[in-house]
Amino acid sequence: MFISINDHNIHVALHGSADDPALVLLHSLGTSHDVWQEQVRAFSRTHYVICPDFRGHGLSDLSRTPVTIEALAEDIVALLRELGVDRFHLAGISIGGLVAQCVAGALPDRVRTLTLFDSNIVSLAPQMWKDRAAKIRADGLASIASGVLARWITPQALETPFGRGLATMLARMSSEGYAAGCDALAIADCRPHAARLTMPVSVAVGELDEATPPAAGKALADAIAGARFSIIPGAAHIPLFEQAAVVNNTLEALIREP
Repeated sequence: MFISINDHNIHVALHGSADDPALVLLHSLGTSHDVWQEQVRAFSRTHYVICPDFRGHGLSDLSRTPVTIEALAEDIVALLRELGVDRFHLAGISIGGLVAQCVAGALPDRVRTLTLFDSNIVSLAPQMWKDRAAKIRADGLASIASGVLARWITPQALETPFGRGLATMLARMSSEGYAAGCDALAIADCRPHAARLTMPVSVAVGELDEATPPAAGKALADAIAGARFSIIPGAAHIPLFEQAAVVNNTLEALIREP
C-alpha cells in the first residue's frame, strides 16, 4: 500500500494479520522491502510483518529534501502511526539497522525487541560515502554496481536465483536514491540513541562482511547495554537469502524470549 508521509509517498508491503504481533523489517541500501522475502515467508504466519521502502527505494518517492538517518526514522515512526501500530518487534539490516536504532531510541517503550544485521553505530568511512555519492551522481549507479553486489553476497551465490534477483534489484535502483542514501551514511551517528535501547537487542554480522565487518558489529553491540552479538558463518553483507535459516533463527530467538 501507499501512504503519504512527511510530504512523500511511501510504499509499504504488509503481510499476515494485523491482529498478530507486529514485526517491522527495514531494508539495506540499494534494495527494497523484497530483500526480506525469506523472513516474510517464515514470520507472516504468526506476525503482522511490515516492510517499508525507504525514500528513493522500491516504490517510494525520491526524497525532495536531504536524506539522513533521522529523516528516514521519522518516516517509519509516522508510518507506524498511520497504520495504528503501537508495540512492535523491529529489525534492520545495514542502513536499515541504523534507522532501526534511531526509531528504537525515539520509541523505547514501544519497541519490544531490536535485531540488527550487518550494521554499525557510526559512519565507518565518511569520505568514502561522500566520494561514492559524487561518483554515482556523475557516472550512474551502474558504474559501481558489480563492486556493490560482490560485497552483498559470496562469489558462489552470484549465479543463484537469489543472487540474480539481488542484481536485478540493484539494477532497478534509482541512482539518485542510492546517492542520497550514501549522503545519509556519510554523517550517520546513532551513538546518542544507545543508552535508550533498553529492550532486548541482538546484533549479528556476516563472517565475510567487508562493508560492515564483524569488528564494527561488535562495537555496535558493545555500545548497547546487554546486547548479544553473533557471527553468521559464511555470510557476506546481505545474509537474508544466503543464510536465511541463521537469520530467521536469530530473529526467532529474540522475539520468542520471555
